[in-house]
Amino acid sequence: MKSIKIFSLLALVAAFASCDPNQLEVVKAYEPQNYVAPNLKDMGTVAVSQTNYDANNAVTFNWDKADFGMDTAVNYSIYMKRTDGTDMCLASAIYATYYTIDTQSLYAKLVGESNLGLAKGATHNVPVYIVASLGDSRYQCASDPKDVTFQVARISTGINMLYISGDFNGNHPDKHGIEETTDGGKSYQGLVNMKNSSMSTTKVKFLEYTYAGTLDGDSYGDNGGVLAKGGAAIEATPELSYVKADLNTGKYSIATLAGQVKLCGFNGSWSFSKNPELVYDATENAWIGTADYTSGSFRISINNSWSYTFGPKTINELTVKDGSDIKIYHNDISKKFVGGDANFKINKAGSYTFRFYYESADGTWHLSIKKAE
Repeated sequence: MKSIKIFSLLALVAAFASCDPNQLEVVKAYEPQNYVAPNLKDMGTVAVSQTNYDANNAVTFNWDKADFGMDTAVNYSIYMKRTDGTDMCLASAIYATYYTIDTQSLYAKLVGESNLGLAKGATHNVPVYIVASLGDSRYQCASDPKDVTFQVARISTGINMLYISGDFNGNHPDKHGIEETTDGGKSYQGLVNMKNSSMSTTKVKFLEYTYAGTLDGDSYGDNGGVLAKGGAAIEATPELSYVKADLNTGKYSIATLAGQVKLCGFNGSWSFSKNPELVYDATENAWIGTADYTSGSFRISINNSWSYTFGPKTINELTVKDGSDIKIYHNDISKKFVGGDANFKINKAGSYTFRFYYESADGTWHLSIKKAE
Protein backbone atom coordinates (compact mmCIF):
# COMPACT_ATOMS: atom_id res chain seq x y z
CA MET A 1 0.00 0.00 0.00
CA LYS A 2 2.87 2.35 0.85
CA SER A 3 4.50 1.74 -2.57
CA ILE A 4 1.22 2.67 -4.32
CA LYS A 5 1.06 6.01 -2.42
CA ILE A 6 4.69 6.81 -3.25
CA PHE A 7 4.13 5.99 -6.93
CA SER A 8 1.05 8.24 -7.07
CA LEU A 9 2.95 11.11 -5.48
CA LEU A 10 5.84 10.75 -7.93
CA ALA A 11 3.42 10.72 -10.84
CA LEU A 12 1.81 13.92 -9.61
CA VAL A 13 5.20 15.62 -9.26
CA ALA A 14 6.16 14.52 -12.75
CA ALA A 15 2.93 15.89 -14.16
CA PHE A 16 3.61 19.34 -12.67
CA ALA A 17 7.19 19.25 -13.82
CA SER A 18 6.07 18.59 -17.39
CA CYS A 19 3.96 21.76 -17.49
CA ASP A 20 5.41 24.62 -19.51
CA PRO A 21 4.78 27.85 -17.55
CA ASN A 22 5.23 29.82 -20.76
CA GLN A 23 2.02 28.27 -22.06
CA LEU A 24 -0.05 29.48 -19.07
CA GLU A 25 -2.34 32.47 -19.71
CA VAL A 26 -1.36 35.18 -17.26
CA VAL A 27 -4.18 37.63 -16.43
CA LYS A 28 -2.75 41.09 -15.99
CA ALA A 29 -4.38 44.52 -15.81
CA TYR A 30 -3.47 47.38 -18.13
CA GLU A 31 -0.95 49.90 -16.98
CA PRO A 32 -2.78 52.72 -15.13
CA GLN A 33 -2.32 55.15 -18.00
CA ASN A 34 -4.24 52.73 -20.24
CA TYR A 35 -7.29 52.26 -17.99
CA VAL A 36 -10.54 53.14 -19.74
CA ALA A 37 -12.58 55.18 -17.26
CA PRO A 38 -16.38 54.96 -17.05
CA ASN A 39 -18.34 57.68 -18.84
CA LEU A 40 -21.57 59.07 -17.40
CA LYS A 41 -24.25 59.27 -20.07
CA ASP A 42 -26.26 62.44 -20.60
CA MET A 43 -29.30 62.68 -18.31
CA GLY A 44 -30.91 65.83 -19.67
CA THR A 45 -32.76 67.80 -17.01
CA VAL A 46 -33.85 65.88 -13.90
CA ALA A 47 -37.09 67.33 -12.54
CA VAL A 48 -37.33 66.85 -8.77
CA SER A 49 -40.90 68.15 -8.76
CA GLN A 50 -43.82 67.78 -6.38
CA THR A 51 -45.48 65.41 -8.88
CA ASN A 52 -42.41 63.17 -9.13
CA TYR A 53 -41.90 63.33 -5.38
CA ASP A 54 -45.48 62.30 -4.58
CA ALA A 55 -45.35 59.44 -7.12
CA ASN A 56 -41.80 58.59 -5.97
CA ASN A 57 -40.73 58.13 -9.58
CA ALA A 58 -37.35 56.60 -10.37
CA VAL A 59 -34.26 58.44 -11.63
CA THR A 60 -31.57 56.34 -13.32
CA PHE A 61 -27.88 57.13 -13.78
CA ASN A 62 -26.26 55.25 -16.71
CA TRP A 63 -22.60 55.04 -17.73
CA ASP A 64 -20.25 53.21 -20.09
CA LYS A 65 -18.29 50.47 -18.38
CA ALA A 66 -14.69 50.84 -17.25
CA ASP A 67 -11.97 48.63 -18.67
CA PHE A 68 -8.93 47.61 -16.61
CA GLY A 69 -7.82 44.88 -19.00
CA MET A 70 -9.23 42.17 -16.75
CA ASP A 71 -12.52 40.37 -17.28
CA THR A 72 -13.80 40.62 -13.73
CA ALA A 73 -16.51 42.43 -11.79
CA VAL A 74 -16.06 46.18 -11.44
CA ASN A 75 -17.30 48.09 -8.39
CA TYR A 76 -18.76 51.53 -9.18
CA SER A 77 -19.56 54.52 -6.96
CA ILE A 78 -21.39 57.74 -7.85
CA TYR A 79 -20.12 61.05 -6.48
CA MET A 80 -21.52 64.57 -6.56
CA LYS A 81 -19.11 67.48 -6.20
CA ARG A 82 -19.66 70.01 -3.44
CA THR A 83 -18.87 73.68 -3.76
CA ASP A 84 -16.95 73.24 -0.51
CA GLY A 85 -15.88 70.25 1.54
CA THR A 86 -15.67 66.56 0.66
CA ASP A 87 -17.62 65.34 -2.36
CA MET A 88 -20.82 63.45 -1.54
CA CYS A 89 -21.11 59.75 -2.33
CA LEU A 90 -24.59 59.16 -3.72
CA ALA A 91 -24.18 55.39 -3.90
CA SER A 92 -21.45 52.75 -3.82
CA ALA A 93 -20.92 48.99 -4.26
CA ILE A 94 -22.72 49.05 -7.63
CA TYR A 95 -21.87 46.06 -9.84
CA ALA A 96 -23.72 47.27 -12.92
CA THR A 97 -23.42 50.21 -15.31
CA TYR A 98 -26.52 51.91 -13.97
CA TYR A 99 -28.04 52.98 -10.66
CA THR A 100 -31.69 53.77 -9.94
CA ILE A 101 -32.83 55.96 -7.05
CA ASP A 102 -36.33 57.09 -6.12
CA THR A 103 -37.18 60.80 -6.24
CA GLN A 104 -37.78 61.11 -2.50
CA SER A 105 -34.33 59.69 -1.66
CA LEU A 106 -32.70 61.83 -4.35
CA TYR A 107 -34.43 64.96 -2.99
CA ALA A 108 -33.08 64.23 0.49
CA LYS A 109 -29.55 63.84 -0.91
CA LEU A 110 -29.74 67.07 -2.92
CA VAL A 111 -31.22 69.41 -0.31
CA GLY A 112 -30.38 67.65 2.96
CA GLU A 113 -28.34 69.59 5.48
CA SER A 114 -25.97 66.65 5.89
CA ASN A 115 -25.72 66.10 2.12
CA LEU A 116 -25.44 68.72 -0.68
CA GLY A 117 -27.73 71.28 0.97
CA LEU A 118 -28.88 72.81 -2.32
CA ALA A 119 -31.47 75.57 -2.35
CA LYS A 120 -35.03 74.53 -3.14
CA GLY A 121 -37.05 76.29 -5.83
CA ALA A 122 -33.98 76.58 -8.05
CA THR A 123 -32.12 74.88 -10.89
CA HIS A 124 -28.64 73.53 -10.14
CA ASN A 125 -25.89 72.16 -12.35
CA VAL A 126 -24.16 69.54 -10.21
CA PRO A 127 -20.88 67.93 -11.38
CA VAL A 128 -21.31 64.15 -11.14
CA TYR A 129 -18.60 61.55 -11.68
CA ILE A 130 -18.27 57.76 -11.50
CA VAL A 131 -15.42 55.97 -9.72
CA ALA A 132 -14.58 52.41 -10.83
CA SER A 133 -12.42 49.99 -8.87
CA LEU A 134 -11.38 46.34 -8.76
CA GLY A 135 -11.13 44.22 -5.63
CA ASP A 136 -9.50 46.11 -2.80
CA SER A 137 -9.40 49.33 -4.87
CA ARG A 138 -5.80 48.69 -5.91
CA TYR A 139 -6.98 49.39 -9.44
CA GLN A 140 -9.11 52.55 -9.66
CA CYS A 141 -10.11 55.19 -12.17
CA ALA A 142 -12.75 57.92 -12.37
CA SER A 143 -14.75 59.60 -15.07
CA ASP A 144 -14.46 63.30 -15.75
CA PRO A 145 -17.14 65.25 -13.84
CA LYS A 146 -20.20 65.94 -15.97
CA ASP A 147 -22.82 68.53 -15.06
CA VAL A 148 -26.27 67.12 -14.38
CA THR A 149 -29.10 69.67 -14.26
CA PHE A 150 -31.50 69.23 -11.34
CA GLN A 151 -34.68 71.31 -11.12
CA VAL A 152 -35.34 71.18 -7.38
CA ALA A 153 -38.86 72.25 -6.43
CA ARG A 154 -39.89 73.37 -2.97
CA ILE A 155 -41.44 70.08 -1.99
CA SER A 156 -44.33 70.07 0.46
CA THR A 157 -43.89 67.17 2.88
CA GLY A 158 -47.03 68.02 4.80
CA ILE A 159 -45.33 70.62 7.02
CA ASN A 160 -45.67 74.36 6.38
CA MET A 161 -42.38 76.11 7.06
CA LEU A 162 -41.11 79.62 7.70
CA TYR A 163 -37.47 79.82 6.62
CA ILE A 164 -34.68 81.84 8.19
CA SER A 165 -31.87 83.14 5.99
CA GLY A 166 -29.05 85.44 7.00
CA ASP A 167 -25.35 86.04 7.36
CA PHE A 168 -24.92 82.80 9.32
CA ASN A 169 -25.95 80.60 6.37
CA GLY A 170 -24.88 82.75 3.45
CA ASN A 171 -28.46 84.00 3.05
CA HIS A 172 -29.49 80.52 1.95
CA PRO A 173 -33.20 80.90 1.14
CA ASP A 174 -34.52 77.70 2.70
CA LYS A 175 -31.83 75.71 4.46
CA HIS A 176 -33.04 76.45 7.99
CA GLY A 177 -36.72 76.60 8.87
CA ILE A 178 -39.26 76.52 11.69
CA GLU A 179 -42.54 74.64 11.60
CA GLU A 180 -46.08 76.01 11.56
CA THR A 181 -47.58 75.21 14.97
CA THR A 182 -51.15 74.73 13.67
CA ASP A 183 -51.92 74.05 10.02
CA GLY A 184 -53.11 77.31 8.46
CA GLY A 185 -52.39 79.36 11.58
CA LYS A 186 -49.37 81.24 10.18
CA SER A 187 -47.66 80.96 13.57
CA TYR A 188 -44.27 79.23 13.63
CA GLN A 189 -41.68 78.10 16.15
CA GLY A 190 -38.56 75.95 16.29
CA LEU A 191 -34.82 75.62 16.77
CA VAL A 192 -32.41 77.29 14.35
CA ASN A 193 -28.68 76.63 14.36
CA MET A 194 -27.16 80.05 13.69
CA LYS A 195 -23.68 79.05 14.85
CA ASN A 196 -20.90 80.66 12.85
CA SER A 197 -17.55 81.13 14.51
CA SER A 198 -16.42 83.88 12.12
CA MET A 199 -18.95 86.51 13.25
CA SER A 200 -20.12 88.06 16.51
CA THR A 201 -23.59 88.94 15.20
CA THR A 202 -25.74 87.80 12.32
CA LYS A 203 -28.56 89.54 10.49
CA VAL A 204 -31.54 87.43 9.48
CA LYS A 205 -34.87 87.65 7.65
CA PHE A 206 -37.86 85.33 7.45
CA LEU A 207 -39.01 83.83 4.14
CA GLU A 208 -42.56 82.53 3.68
CA TYR A 209 -43.52 80.36 0.69
CA THR A 210 -46.77 78.64 1.64
CA TYR A 211 -48.88 81.79 1.84
CA ALA A 212 -46.62 83.95 -0.30
CA GLY A 213 -47.89 86.46 -2.80
CA THR A 214 -44.90 85.89 -5.09
CA LEU A 215 -43.16 82.83 -6.52
CA ASP A 216 -39.98 83.82 -4.72
CA GLY A 217 -41.80 83.96 -1.40
CA ASP A 218 -42.49 86.86 0.92
CA SER A 219 -39.59 88.32 2.87
CA TYR A 220 -40.32 89.49 6.43
CA GLY A 221 -38.14 91.72 8.58
CA ASP A 222 -38.50 94.11 11.48
CA ASN A 223 -40.62 97.25 11.24
CA GLY A 224 -40.94 99.05 14.56
CA GLY A 225 -40.55 95.89 16.63
CA VAL A 226 -42.94 93.70 14.64
CA LEU A 227 -42.58 91.58 11.51
CA ALA A 228 -43.62 93.12 8.24
CA LYS A 229 -43.12 92.31 4.56
CA GLY A 230 -40.01 94.07 3.33
CA GLY A 231 -38.91 94.94 6.87
CA ALA A 232 -35.31 95.40 7.93
CA ALA A 233 -32.95 92.52 8.70
CA ILE A 234 -33.01 91.42 12.34
CA GLU A 235 -29.77 91.26 14.33
CA ALA A 236 -29.23 88.03 16.25
CA THR A 237 -26.49 86.14 18.08
CA PRO A 238 -24.85 83.39 15.98
CA GLU A 239 -25.74 80.55 18.34
CA LEU A 240 -28.37 77.84 18.58
CA SER A 241 -31.62 79.77 18.95
CA TYR A 242 -35.30 79.15 19.54
CA VAL A 243 -37.34 81.29 17.16
CA LYS A 244 -41.04 82.18 17.30
CA ALA A 245 -42.87 84.19 14.65
CA ASP A 246 -46.55 84.98 14.16
CA LEU A 247 -47.34 86.44 10.74
CA ASN A 248 -50.83 87.43 11.88
CA THR A 249 -49.77 89.69 14.74
CA GLY A 250 -46.17 90.35 13.67
CA LYS A 251 -44.85 89.23 17.06
CA TYR A 252 -41.54 87.40 17.01
CA SER A 253 -38.71 86.40 19.35
CA ILE A 254 -35.24 84.90 18.96
CA ALA A 255 -34.02 83.30 22.19
CA THR A 256 -30.29 82.53 22.23
CA LEU A 257 -29.50 79.04 23.57
CA ALA A 258 -25.74 79.12 24.06
CA GLY A 259 -25.82 76.61 26.92
CA GLN A 260 -25.34 72.87 27.00
CA VAL A 261 -27.33 70.24 25.11
CA LYS A 262 -27.99 67.27 27.38
CA LEU A 263 -29.85 63.97 27.70
CA CYS A 264 -32.24 65.05 30.43
CA GLY A 265 -33.51 62.23 32.69
CA PHE A 266 -30.90 59.80 31.40
CA ASN A 267 -30.68 56.68 33.59
CA GLY A 268 -33.37 58.10 35.85
CA SER A 269 -31.55 61.31 36.79
CA TRP A 270 -33.56 64.49 36.22
CA SER A 271 -30.81 66.66 37.69
CA PHE A 272 -29.26 68.66 34.86
CA SER A 273 -25.82 68.55 36.50
CA LYS A 274 -25.77 64.74 36.23
CA ASN A 275 -27.04 64.47 32.65
CA PRO A 276 -24.69 63.44 29.80
CA GLU A 277 -23.77 66.30 27.46
CA LEU A 278 -23.77 66.32 23.65
CA VAL A 279 -20.94 68.51 22.31
CA TYR A 280 -21.19 70.59 19.15
CA ASP A 281 -19.12 69.40 16.19
CA ALA A 282 -18.76 72.26 13.68
CA THR A 283 -17.74 69.89 10.89
CA GLU A 284 -20.83 67.72 11.36
CA ASN A 285 -23.12 70.64 12.27
CA ALA A 286 -24.41 68.38 15.02
CA TRP A 287 -24.28 67.86 18.78
CA ILE A 288 -22.67 64.46 19.45
CA GLY A 289 -21.95 62.39 22.55
CA THR A 290 -21.56 58.83 23.82
CA ALA A 291 -23.10 57.58 27.06
CA ASP A 292 -23.89 54.28 28.81
CA TYR A 293 -27.64 53.72 29.06
CA THR A 294 -29.08 51.45 31.77
CA SER A 295 -32.77 52.28 32.08
CA GLY A 296 -35.38 55.02 32.31
CA SER A 297 -36.87 57.68 30.03
CA PHE A 298 -35.22 60.89 28.88
CA ARG A 299 -35.48 63.79 26.41
CA ILE A 300 -33.21 66.45 24.99
CA SER A 301 -32.70 69.58 27.10
CA ILE A 302 -30.96 72.83 26.19
CA ASN A 303 -29.62 75.54 28.52
CA ASN A 304 -30.38 73.35 31.57
CA SER A 305 -33.93 74.64 31.26
CA TRP A 306 -37.32 72.97 31.39
CA SER A 307 -38.46 75.60 28.92
CA TYR A 308 -36.35 74.01 26.18
CA THR A 309 -36.80 70.26 26.21
CA PHE A 310 -37.45 68.14 23.14
CA GLY A 311 -38.81 64.71 22.30
CA PRO A 312 -40.57 62.68 19.60
CA LYS A 313 -44.01 63.39 18.18
CA THR A 314 -45.43 59.86 17.90
CA ILE A 315 -46.26 57.27 20.52
CA ASN A 316 -44.37 54.59 18.58
CA GLU A 317 -41.13 56.55 19.03
CA LEU A 318 -41.34 56.67 22.83
CA THR A 319 -39.26 53.48 22.70
CA VAL A 320 -36.25 53.52 20.38
CA LYS A 321 -33.42 51.09 19.58
CA ASP A 322 -29.98 50.86 18.06
CA GLY A 323 -30.09 52.53 14.63
CA SER A 324 -33.15 54.69 15.36
CA ASP A 325 -33.25 58.17 13.84
CA ILE A 326 -36.26 60.08 15.14
CA LYS A 327 -37.66 63.55 14.54
CA ILE A 328 -37.45 65.81 17.59
CA TYR A 329 -39.85 68.63 18.52
CA HIS A 330 -40.24 71.08 21.38
CA ASN A 331 -42.03 69.41 24.28
CA ASP A 332 -44.97 71.85 23.95
CA ILE A 333 -45.53 70.47 20.43
CA SER A 334 -44.82 66.82 21.25
CA LYS A 335 -46.84 66.40 24.43
CA LYS A 336 -50.24 66.98 22.77
CA PHE A 337 -49.50 64.09 20.40
CA VAL A 338 -48.06 61.60 22.90
CA GLY A 339 -50.39 62.46 25.79
CA GLY A 340 -47.80 63.99 28.11
CA ASP A 341 -44.13 64.86 28.35
CA ALA A 342 -42.31 63.36 25.38
CA ASN A 343 -39.88 61.16 27.30
CA PHE A 344 -38.49 58.19 25.41
CA LYS A 345 -36.33 55.21 26.31
CA ILE A 346 -34.02 52.73 24.59
CA ASN A 347 -35.17 49.12 24.36
CA LYS A 348 -31.84 47.66 25.51
CA ALA A 349 -29.08 48.78 27.89
CA GLY A 350 -25.70 49.55 26.37
CA SER A 351 -23.26 52.23 25.26
CA TYR A 352 -24.73 54.49 22.57
CA THR A 353 -23.62 57.43 20.45
CA PHE A 354 -26.21 60.20 20.14
CA ARG A 355 -26.31 62.74 17.30
CA PHE A 356 -28.66 65.76 17.49
CA TYR A 357 -28.88 67.57 14.16
CA TYR A 358 -31.10 69.51 11.75
CA GLU A 359 -32.10 67.99 8.41
CA SER A 360 -33.27 70.51 5.82
CA ALA A 361 -34.67 67.76 3.57
CA ASP A 362 -37.64 67.43 5.92
CA GLY A 363 -37.25 70.69 7.86
CA THR A 364 -36.92 68.85 11.17
CA TRP A 365 -34.44 68.24 13.97
CA HIS A 366 -33.38 64.63 14.47
CA LEU A 367 -31.78 62.46 17.15
CA SER A 368 -29.95 59.38 15.90
CA ILE A 369 -29.02 56.59 18.30
CA LYS A 370 -26.35 54.02 17.43
CA LYS A 371 -24.44 51.50 19.52
CA ALA A 372 -20.99 52.87 20.29
CA GLU A 373 -18.15 51.09 18.50
